[in-house]
Amino acid sequence: MQNLNDVIAIAEHEWRSTGIAERDRMALANDLRAELEAAAAEGVTPTQLLGDSDIRAFARNVATEAGTRRLPYDIKRLLLTSLAGATPGLAFGWAYLWWLPNAPYIGAVIAFVGALLTVKIRMSDVAATGRTVWAMTLLLPVAGILVTPVTMSFAWATGYSTALPIVFLEVAIVAGALSAATILARRWALAPALGSHRLVASKGH
Repeated sequence: MQNLNDVIAIAEHEWRSTGIAERDRMALANDLRAELEAAAAEGVTPTQLLGDSDIRAFARNVATEAGTRRLPYDIKRLLLTSLAGATPGLAFGWAYLWWLPNAPYIGAVIAFVGALLTVKIRMSDVAATGRTVWAMTLLLPVAGILVTPVTMSFAWATGYSTALPIVFLEVAIVAGALSAATILARRWALAPALGSHRLVASKGH
């Protein structure tokens, strides 16, 4: 049986995961606590008050009815915008691969700078874009450094094959690492606004 603190913790977790700003989450939590405490004073448990309602669905409905503010992650838009900005550099690295020994590295730098500038300019209407670009500046190089030996090991294991399926897999490995770093950067950028503390549900029943 869920107690009062369990219900509030689950609701707050749901509000945070859907991008509701911290100030609004606090107001919703205070209202919910007051309602649950008033019900408890009358001998009504949270389970009896909510009935068969799913707590997470209940929390989403409460937030919608209250007209709360949301800070969208916009992950799909962020990834597509980053890709658009990185494409010229990637194209350069690929086009001059056989004629310019340093082409891949030059292309990588162009792609990196292009992705950051494109996100900063094209997503200026989105909350925390500046912090997102800053976080990407830190995390993307780390992801690139970490994924390089993995990709090289895979290439070595396949005999440095240039078969299209192998090349596509190598590209997918790199793209997956960089996409993960970009998503992490966005979540990191929004953490201050969404509240960085973790709520732990009470274990008492």
